[in-house]
Amino acid sequence: MISAHSFAVLLVFGSVTLAFWLAARFPNAGPSTFRTAVLQMLCGAAAIRAVSGLGSAAMQLWPQGARLLVPFGIALPLMTYGFLTGLWVLRTIHRALSNVPR
Repeated sequence: MISAHSFAVLLVFGSVTLAFWLAARFPNAGPSTFRTAVLQMLCGAAAIRAVSGLGSAAMQLWPQGARLLVPFGIALPLMTYGFLTGLWVLRTIHRALSNVPR
């Protein structure tokens, strides 16, 4: 049996891996200006902050199914989006500094 802490670490590692894969698979997806990249990053941070509240609401509404819904239906997609927006900001900064066209 895996501990809750180990599962949480693996969930975060999985979301980071998915974010890197999405950024590599679709290199032209995402914002093209720094302003929209920062706005997306703020939305990603808000999404990560919403995980605990949405998880609590799911636990109250559907206690039997929340064991699978919270980590895989709420936390994984929202954390993946949050990490992906951070990668988009880094990519936008890199392209601005190296004058690489989109």
